[in-house]
Amino acid sequence: MKMAIRKCREEAEVEQTMKKVKVDRSSFLLDDILFDILRRLPADILRYKAKFVCRRWFNIITNRILRDHASFIVQRSSGLHTAFQVVIREEKQGLELEQQQLDMPCKFRLKSWCNEFLLIVDPNRKESLYVFNLMTKQALCLPGCMASCGGHYTSKCGLALAFDGFLGIYKAIHVFMGPPIECKIIVFNRDISSHVFSMWKKIQVPSYDMGEGQYYWGNPVSVQGRYFHWDVHCSKYLVSIDMVKEKFFQMSLPAECNDDRVKRQYSLFEMSGFLALLDNVSWNHADLWILKDIQRMKWEKLQSISVPSYVNTRIYPVCSVISMRYLILKKSSPKPGLFSYDLTNEVTKELNILCRDSEPCVVHSAVPSFL
Repeated sequence: MKMAIRKCREEAEVEQTMKKVKVDRSSFLLDDILFDILRRLPADILRYKAKFVCRRWFNIITNRILRDHASFIVQRSSGLHTAFQVVIREEKQGLELEQQQLDMPCKFRLKSWCNEFLLIVDPNRKESLYVFNLMTKQALCLPGCMASCGGHYTSKCGLALAFDGFLGIYKAIHVFMGPPIECKIIVFNRDISSHVFSMWKKIQVPSYDMGEGQYYWGNPVSVQGRYFHWDVHCSKYLVSIDMVKEKFFQMSLPAECNDDRVKRQYSLFEMSGFLALLDNVSWNHADLWILKDIQRMKWEKLQSISVPSYVNTRIYPVCSVISMRYLILKKSSPKPGLFSYDLTNEVTKELNILCRDSEPCVVHSAVPSFL
């Protein structure tokens, strides 16, 4: 009798324990079904939240969904507070576009986009540099940078946002072109409500020989949220910085561009985690270069690009889809806007996105773990 009672109690305890265990119902789904469900979520949710639920979700989202995404923000010239985000996804039948209006906390000029953070400037206020979290909608006003520009962040200032994946911290960089060139960096935690350091620190800048009138570089091109490259209007090199090591260096250009006898016009952009260069040989023809080995500064020529005559304008790269098959290019006339170029089939296609010359496109830059 006692044995029977004990057995009943043990069975009851096992049943209660099983009821308390939470069952992951998604574990019963096949990868293809779970993939089809997850891909319907917004790209920001996938990139910053959903992929960290478990290892399986991380692998599916990183390797099968975000792999073929590209994102950038277009800021309207009609209003400083008006901008929209564009997400481009590669599908079997081509490219699929999503547009979303951004709700920003103030009038602003967008300077940089790294992971989930935007670096923005309020042009109506002095010393008004903000970091804005796209997911939480929190904004942090950074301390004023007492550089020679006076904290106004003029056209001679380069501003960008980087992520140090080794320490798990963010860094904002402010380069004043001078002369002389000045550089300062401020560091803050991933929780933007607190700083690691409360003041800007000065970074040593090498002496660059660029001649007269070359100190208008604009904002740098970000690669993997770590390396930044400026086109300094020099036919021999770019000015670059490694934000993890906090060290400047000269980046050589491809041999064809390194010719003082021929004035070449080239554009820099990030291509699937690498620095890329589009050398405009003529109005409708360009050579595409990519820097796969930054340590040896070895450029590789991918291919030549020829766009149809109806484009009738010099083309400027915005970004590439991560698969490295499609380029997103910008043209100014006769009808301003964006179009895609299929590197495999050499086919161009106009995108239903109005983007004028005066409207900047700020591309999302992510460290590899955030892709």
